[in-house]
Amino acid sequence: MTPEKVIGQMMFQHAWLLFIVVTCANGAVWWWRAQRHIRTNPTLRPGYIRLIRGWLVFGNLPWLVMGLGILFGGVPTVLHYFNPRNGPIVLTWYVTVIALWAASVYWLFFQRGAETLIAHPGLMNVPGNRPWILKVYFLLCLAGGVAGLLTMILLDLPINLPVPR
Repeated sequence: MTPEKVIGQMMFQHAWLLFIVVTCANGAVWWWRAQRHIRTNPTLRPGYIRLIRGWLVFGNLPWLVMGLGILFGGVPTVLHYFNPRNGPIVLTWYVTVIALWAASVYWLFFQRGAETLIAHPGLMNVPGNRPWILKVYFLLCLAGGVAGLLTMILLDLPINLPVPR
């Protein structure tokens, strides 16, 4: 196999592994940032652990669904996830992402999630220590995600790539 094919296979079929590594690295950075605050106030430790574990579980869920679809579900590459018409596994990925968005809205707005994040500094670096600022920031990010999702649905993007094997 030529180096180009190996790189292509790595990029297009196994990028979901990189996404998992980045999500875990983000959790490690959060834990590292939390240490200073935990030394100052040890009662924050259980909250940081719960928040970071939640991030690692729920943050990796879409990438695990994507990886399972590529490994066992017949989805050739990560690029095929840009179009929800590429089969039931791809659609499952979209449902997973939308469910995580809904759960995030519920937690942030109705379960005092914004207040929890503000009480645990270093995880979300938004200006000010006000929950409403964090909620507005989240809604702006969510609007970007919804716009991207709608774009992928409405454009019906074709994936015309040779699948490296």
